[in-house]
Amino acid sequence: MRSYIAAAAFAALAQAQDLDWDAVLQLTPVPDVTIPVVYATVPTTTATATTVSYTSDAAAAAVSSALSANPDDSFPLDTALAKRATSTSCQVQPTGVSLGPQATDDTVSAFLAYPSFSATAVAAASTAVPNGYVNTFSNMQASNNAYGYMGYTLLTDYNTQTCADKCTKINGCQAFNIYYERDPTVNPDSDSCSNPASTTNIKCVFWSGPVTSDNANNAGQWRNKFQVVIAGSNGYVNKSIATPVGYNAGVYLGNSAINAPLDCTGDDSYLQSAIVTTGPFDANLCAVACNEQASYARQHPPTDGSFNKMCYFYNTYILYKNGQALGQYCAMYDQTWSSSYAKNTGYYYGSDHYTIGFSYAFSNSTSGGQPRYPCNVASAKSAIVSASLQPYCSSLLGFNPASATQTVTVTPTVQATTLTTLNYQQQKRQAASTPAALQKYAASVITSACGLAATSVSVITTTATAAATTVYVATSTVSQK
Repeated sequence: MRSYIAAAAFAALAQAQDLDWDAVLQLTPVPDVTIPVVYATVPTTTATATTVSYTSDAAAAAVSSALSANPDDSFPLDTALAKRATSTSCQVQPTGVSLGPQATDDTVSAFLAYPSFSATAVAAASTAVPNGYVNTFSNMQASNNAYGYMGYTLLTDYNTQTCADKCTKINGCQAFNIYYERDPTVNPDSDSCSNPASTTNIKCVFWSGPVTSDNANNAGQWRNKFQVVIAGSNGYVNKSIATPVGYNAGVYLGNSAINAPLDCTGDDSYLQSAIVTTGPFDANLCAVACNEQASYARQHPPTDGSFNKMCYFYNTYILYKNGQALGQYCAMYDQTWSSSYAKNTGYYYGSDHYTIGFSYAFSNSTSGGQPRYPCNVASAKSAIVSASLQPYCSSLLGFNPASATQTVTVTPTVQATTLTTLNYQQQKRQAASTPAALQKYAASVITSACGLAATSVSVITTTATAAATTVYVATSTVSQK
């Protein structure tokens, strides 16, 4: 994992898992998409819909190839997906909706104020939410600039279910935006038709990332002297997401990311990150990155005998800078963390505000990962250290004591005295009762924890020498068996 944090410029909104700032600071916002408002390209060809082709397998192969070449330094990842082509021509445009409401006064103000547009949108948000979707905003006068444009279609009526059905059939589509749009009846690209009569189209636009009120910021545009505007704009997001092969169903974290603490053994379970900056939002791409990390770790185990950390869990989300999407972030971990740890809501880096959206967590379905030793053993080890019970453990495990000789000078009050130095462990042998700090643990747990915490018992043999008269001192040794 590469990491770079300029302390003076960085502050987190919450105590948070660090972003890979080396990579993030190189990113530029994903450009806003201009949805076509001109549909007739030549007299015999009318384009009333377009779909961005996306194949998850091809994108995954691109990510896998990049990470296989260098698993620690492939940022950003480019999935080399097809980009939407823009068509322009000077043609008569198709007539808009023939069914449903249409403003009779052909002005921008009348279009925006037309009550039927608002009433239809509000009703659709409350009574016509498609199954499996949630309504994210209603009756706005702007369309979305969301993440992962996947095309659009024109509808004959304002039908959210029809729009949802089309989205569901598009690989990678997770959200849609439906709205009324004031469009020109001819392409206004010359002085002779600079401000033509308008027609009303009902658009359904598809996205792989969420449509929200925050990214509904496209209020229209000027085409020569003709003003395109939007009314009755509603947003819908699919509540489910495709589950990558080998993983459990994703857990939706909303606008928060996992902020994992150190695990019970004191290890950091965070491994590394990857960032995808092109194409639709696709949770499978992060699964590929996680799998590649685990595969590399298996093939290159630590040579010092330390714990081999492999990816079993990842959190993927859209990373925004000042409200504009930068790309799809993949944060990888060697253990699974619950949604209760989704406390990271964003960062400030200098004056720039980095936020999180459309966050999901996925855990490997075969193994959710684990610390290097069980948590109850880690807890018992902590109790041993806190209560200074290492001598007890040494006795329990039968460690041989280390010995040392110490000479002191004393003034005797009798001609001969026998002194015996007693070690603590002579009074608490192996058969002694379990210390109070360890009584809640099973014997096997105590033994394992002692194996991690125990040290040899030091036994000091003291020889006392009289200042004036020799005193013979018999010294006992402490048995550890």
